[in-house]
Amino acid sequence: MSEEHIPAWKRILSKKQNISSSFNPVTEDPLNVTTHLATGSLTRKEKKQIINKSNTTLNAKKNKVHKKTKKDRKKEKLPKAERELRKNKVLKDQLRYLIEFYRFKKDKKLPELLYTLESVKSNYPEDLDNEVDESKDVVDIWKFSKQKQNWLIKHILNLDEVPSHYDDLLISYFQDIQGRSRNELLDKARSIITEWNKYAIEQEEKIKGIVEGNDEEAEKKEEKDGAAKDESDETEEDKTKTEEKPEELPMPNKARVSRSYKLVKAMANGDETLSSIELKNFQLD
Repeated sequence: MSEEHIPAWKRILSKKQNISSSFNPVTEDPLNVTTHLATGSLTRKEKKQIINKSNTTLNAKKNKVHKKTKKDRKKEKLPKAERELRKNKVLKDQLRYLIEFYRFKKDKKLPELLYTLESVKSNYPEDLDNEVDESKDVVDIWKFSKQKQNWLIKHILNLDEVPSHYDDLLISYFQDIQGRSRNELLDKARSIITEWNKYAIEQEEKIKGIVEGNDEEAEKKEEKDGAAKDESDETEEDKTKTEEKPEELPMPNKARVSRSYKLVKAMANGDETLSSIELKNFQLD
């Protein structure tokens, strides 16, 4: 007869007693929950305690690793001079778009004035402009972008965004533009020209008055009229008008005026109204 059959529950109980009688670091590890749970001899409360303890240990380790990784990613702050240098070398996508248009449509060599900008010099070295790589299989093609064009139209009079060094490129890009964008550009440019002409006329009259002595005569006449006037009849409104003097117009930015005038002339294309526009007492570079 074969060996006496031992029920499964007796084998499990015997195994549990052997484990508890001898210390084993592997079985005592709270993370090694598979061995304990697989026996099926633990109560629900014991299983819950083991699982909770295991999860707490794992979460502690995860948090520790996360903090360490975050600390490692922290970069040291660069000196101000180096930060400024890096900032000056950054070339906006919209200006790069304008440069690529000029190189593709007009002339591969950029105007020399542009190379005084560190952002252009670092991205488009002068010695590479005249080199032609005949072995290059891929041909560079400029692609129109409505979004970048709208940005240029919006900031065309903003010298901080588009410095005066880009005037030739802007004129080349916008001289043949049509539609609503053309009208918007012309309105902006003509308003700057009108502003300058008003300022120039005011300065002419001021200089003329000083030369001819009109200011002195007007002052004497004002004193005479003031003495003859009865103070009791003078209203507060009259006093205010006498004291107020017309404010002088501020001098418009010459770089903006120059860009606006060049743009109007380039966009004239035979239009006599635009061709006849002139700047008073202004010398173009």
